[in-house]
Amino acid sequence: MKKIVIIAGVGVALLCALLFVPVKVTCPNGPCSTAPDARGNIHRYYELKPLGADLVEQVTGLRVPIHYGSGMDAESVK
Repeated sequence: MKKIVIIAGVGVALLCALLFVPVKVTCPNGPCSTAPDARGNIHRYYELKPLGADLVEQVTGLRVPIHYGSGMDAESVK
């Protein structure tokens, strides 16, 4: 019985840890590309979100205002 409780506890802890893994979400609010700059690069906004928050957003369609960080990626159009 004690073994089952320990295994279940470890499983729940692993599942909780998995929900906090950061994922990169590009353009979370829709289109967000800039016009090409002088070098021909387009910049796109991204956020690093917990996997759990991203899953909730995908299932419900509601925005969850939780993220670890954000930034801009440069992408060449050539």
